[in-house]
Amino acid sequence: MRIVLALAAVLTFTGCAGKLDYFPPTSLATAGANSKLIERPRNAVWDKAIPELGKQYFVINNLDRSSGIINISYTGDPEFYIDCGRIVSYVKNAQGERTYDFAGAKAQQRYEIMNPSVGLFEVDRRMNLDGRVNIIFEELGPSSTRVTANTRYVVARTQTIRNVGNNFPQTTNDTLTFNSGGRASFPPARDGRSSECAATGALEDAILRAVE
Repeated sequence: MRIVLALAAVLTFTGCAGKLDYFPPTSLATAGANSKLIERPRNAVWDKAIPELGKQYFVINNLDRSSGIINISYTGDPEFYIDCGRIVSYVKNAQGERTYDFAGAKAQQRYEIMNPSVGLFEVDRRMNLDGRVNIIFEELGPSSTRVTANTRYVVARTQTIRNVGNNFPQTTNDTLTFNSGGRASFPPARDGRSSECAATGALEDAILRAVE
């Protein structure tokens, strides 16, 4: 499905043109992808998991061997682990034509938007992911363990928009949250535009591969 934002316009009297498209997420987590059956005793799986997780880009916050739960976190570039669709902005003015095409989950992107009634805008867009994960080690038998990674995703977006005709930038901060296999939308902008992010399962997969 393609969403075309209501910023497409041609400014014939100045030779300027602008178009902004948003394409929603297409990479979605598969059901049950956050769980793995390992044919080894729970204690053996647990003992291997601790050093392996420490080698990854994760912070171990808490662990409780008796209950079989490890809590870890990841903070940083969202593009590795979530899909926020794609943004394509086309701008044409006296300086020439430019097209910006980038992932909505990209950590930082500077681009331009042409608004038909106001003019050219410069946008500095920043994204950050804070993922909190509970890893559950469930003993199914003497030599069988199920490991499940349940993630709480917190995605923060900061956008600073400046009209090229003045020096008064405006900054907005938005946050959305969802769980493993889920998705959520940022609040709509003034013109009704909205964008969303979805879990791809890549974070849970990285954790499960580390403990396998």
